[in-house]
Amino acid sequence: MKHLLKINSLVSILGLCVAVSSAQAVEAKSSTLLYISPNDYNYSVHLLSPYYDYWFAQGPVVEPIAYQALQAKNGDLALCKANETADRIIRITPHIFYNPQMQVYHSKLEATVYSGGGNVLGNYVGEAQQQGYTSFDTGTRKSINKAYKLAMQDLMTKIDINPASAPAEAGNKLPCGLIGAENKPIINFY
Repeated sequence: MKHLLKINSLVSILGLCVAVSSAQAVEAKSSTLLYISPNDYNYSVHLLSPYYDYWFAQGPVVEPIAYQALQAKNGDLALCKANETADRIIRITPHIFYNPQMQVYHSKLEATVYSGGGNVLGNYVGEAQQQGYTSFDTGTRKSINKAYKLAMQDLMTKIDINPASAPAEAGNKLPCGLIGAENKPIINFY
């Protein structure tokens, strides 16, 4: 019984913290926010290669590419810092794979467009392939940038940034930092 009481109090304190943090949400000056997960900045990806080990964080590479492309399509865009709210939030999820045998980079950018209230308005995928080697840092970085730029170009032909939806009320808007808290379905066959 004591443990149940402790768990209930812990859950209520956690709920209070979430309510306070969402009450402190700041309305962004832009109507659209770009969200890239902090995990893409903090955790490195390893490109498979027989001779060179290359590790890099995807967030710093994808951010300027996505920001520039989305800014060109919709001039009213800002980066999500933590708890800003806006009419639309675009979440970009990068993926990359290197095939050393074929010497090809396979890049994929997944974009999910959310309304200000957190409803999913659309899912879009842009994919590309780029021929290149894994070699010294500058050559590999150049090939990765090209692969992501090509994937972003493909994504921009498909994405609809301004879907027809009623804007959410200021009190009902979801802070963009909570977009990353959603559970993604994970398929595990092991």
